[in-house]
Amino acid sequence: MSFMVTIRGPGTLSVEDVHFGDGGTTGANAGMVPCGQSARADLTHTWTHTYAAPGTYVFAEEATAIGPPPGCHPEDASTTAIVIVSVPLSTATLNGAFLSPTSNIACNINLSAPDPVRCATFSPPRLVTMDPSGSISTCTGSQCELGNPGLGTPVLPYGSATGTGPYQCISATNGVTCTANGKGFRISRSGIVGVGP
Repeated sequence: MSFMVTIRGPGTLSVEDVHFGDGGTTGANAGMVPCGQSARADLTHTWTHTYAAPGTYVFAEEATAIGPPPGCHPEDASTTAIVIVSVPLSTATLNGAFLSPTSNIACNINLSAPDPVRCATFSPPRLVTMDPSGSISTCTGSQCELGNPGLGTPVLPYGSATGTGPYQCISATNGVTCTANGKGFRISRSGIVGVGP
C-alpha cells in the first residue's frame, strides 16, 4: 500500500516520523536542524508498506518544521488515515456471501451478476443493489426479494472488510458499507444511505 504525504508551509523540515499502525515505522530525521541551518523545504513523500494481515490500522505522520532565525520557533503538524486491509473474498465468505455480526444484514458479492453487490436487512426489510459504477437501487418493505443466507454463511466481524476487484464491503457497528472505487452505500437497521462522491 502506498501513502503520499505533502508538506507545505514556511520553515525547514526538521523531523518526519511515520507510523503504519502495525508496528512498522519509517521517516526522514534530519537530526533536529539547528536554528539557521537549511535542510529541506516543501516536499512530497511517498511511503510504501506491506501489511502482513487483514485488519484496521491507523497510518500517522508527524512532522516538525523550524521557522527562520532569529526566533526559529518549531511548528508541529500531524495527520492520520484509517487503513482497512481486506480479507480475501474466498476466505471471508461462502461463495461471496456474508452476514453482519447481528445476522440482520446479509450481503453477496458476485462479479458475474448485473449488480455485483447486493445487501439486505431483515428487520426492517430493505434491499440495496450496486452496479459496477457504484450506483445503487433500493427497495423497502415486504415486496423486496431479500433472499435467505445459505447454511454456514460466515460472519464478517466488526472492523473487517472483504471484497474483490473494485468492490469492498466493510463491517462496522453502524452497518455494512460497500463501495465500487469509493462510491456506494451503507446499510443498517436505520436505513440505506449513499456514500462517496
